[in-house]
Amino acid sequence: MKPIIVALTCLAATVAAQSSPPWYDVQSSAFRLILKSDNDTYDGHALGACHQGAAVEGLCLTGDTIDDPAVSYTTFYHNVSSSENATVNANDTLGVLNYILTIGGGINVPSAMKFSQSPGSNIADPIFSPGWDDFTPIAFDEECGSAYIPIYQDDTVSPPSYYNPTLKLKNWYICLTRFSYLYTTLVYKFGVTGEPQNPTCVAVEVVRVWV
Repeated sequence: MKPIIVALTCLAATVAAQSSPPWYDVQSSAFRLILKSDNDTYDGHALGACHQGAAVEGLCLTGDTIDDPAVSYTTFYHNVSSSENATVNANDTLGVLNYILTIGGGINVPSAMKFSQSPGSNIADPIFSPGWDDFTPIAFDEECGSAYIPIYQDDTVSPPSYYNPTLKLKNWYICLTRFSYLYTTLVYKFGVTGEPQNPTCVAVEVVRVWV
């Protein structure tokens, strides 16, 4: 057996053992991530997994729109936890955004999304990597299925206090980025004030649309 096949088989076996953690055991129906924006270039377009390294994917702008059928690279899932009484397709519930990567021999590798940020930037790249060991939990609101990160503490005031209700931060942008390659990708801006320092960034919402 060639070394590359051995490596892929081992990867698949490792991920299989991690792919259904008991605390995020309820998988949603399949959905696409559709952009909502004042910019007509991006509005209504689908995000898709794009190659950023060995078994590593980013979230790129695609030419597909909401009117096109879902394909493998535009299909995602959201896993939540039954231990928190979460149900399938739950709204306003933290969970793991995941993508099924297909590698050589038709092996399916569940991959979880995590934010990756450079110390010199105020934006982060959503990156999918095999397994469930490391991820950035996100939620989708009940109103329109819009993706957000819940923010609990407000440090824009002194002394720092807590948001009540919890702030649903939707700091999503489409920008020209270079994680591994030069792509037009989705990013998330950290902080509740200010703008992305990347001059190409355009504000968007990311909406879950069921397949």
